[in-house]
Amino acid sequence: MVAGLVAVAGLGYLDFATGPELTPLLFYLAPVVVVTWFAGRRPGLGVAGAATVAWLLTDALTHGDYAHGSIPYWNGLLRLGALAIVAETVARLRAAVARERDQARADPRTGVANLRAFYQLADAEITRARRYPHAFSVAYIDLDEFKLVNFRLGHEAGDAVLRSVARALTGVLRASDVVARIGGDQFVVLLPEAGAAAARLTVEKLRQALSDVVPAHGWRITASIGVATFLVPPESVDALLAAADRLMYQAKQSGKNTISHETQNEAPVVR
Repeated sequence: MVAGLVAVAGLGYLDFATGPELTPLLFYLAPVVVVTWFAGRRPGLGVAGAATVAWLLTDALTHGDYAHGSIPYWNGLLRLGALAIVAETVARLRAAVARERDQARADPRTGVANLRAFYQLADAEITRARRYPHAFSVAYIDLDEFKLVNFRLGHEAGDAVLRSVARALTGVLRASDVVARIGGDQFVVLLPEAGAAAARLTVEKLRQALSDVVPAHGWRITASIGVATFLVPPESVDALLAAADRLMYQAKQSGKNTISHETQNEAPVVR
């Protein structure tokens, strides 16, 4: 905003120095566009208003008398309208780009993060754990017998269950935790700065939340959950997911509706 106002002031002086023969409107567009894109609609409109005032001042100092005293104000109003339209257009374009970016990172069925978004967030957590050593955990969740939901109730009911599961998971987590659906009936939860004890407590809450999801006729959802706590960050997100996935399959082979938890402390530190 400040940079935009400084630019407008500089353009106003340039407008004054060059006289009334050259119109500066196109030059005033640049700070309006930049400020709107990076700061938002209101700051952009503020710069548009400042540009209009700068033009009115330089016009009053350099232009001779008009046929009617209202003409400069009419011209100023038109310039303000043009700059405001540009600011509004840029603001809407920025909002559309943000929506597209968010949709590209969200699972279309449940609204939680998708696999691509999880990779980005987990990679950032690994990098942070290398710089500021701390433990974190990952829970890999596979819904038990979910195929029966689709078979008995239909795919629409299955999608509704997935949405209910996503809401149940996010409802018991911290704002810093991440829930992602990574395909089919599998979810993964990233728990930053959660050691073994905190991870066990959180996963028990997750399992209890899942038991409250009832598709039909009292039949409750259960899940096999693999939990990996990393005292030392893994080499990659792939290694992170592989460890949690292996533990999930151990839980499933143990009779389902169980949790398999392991602390990973053998991974080398990658610098």
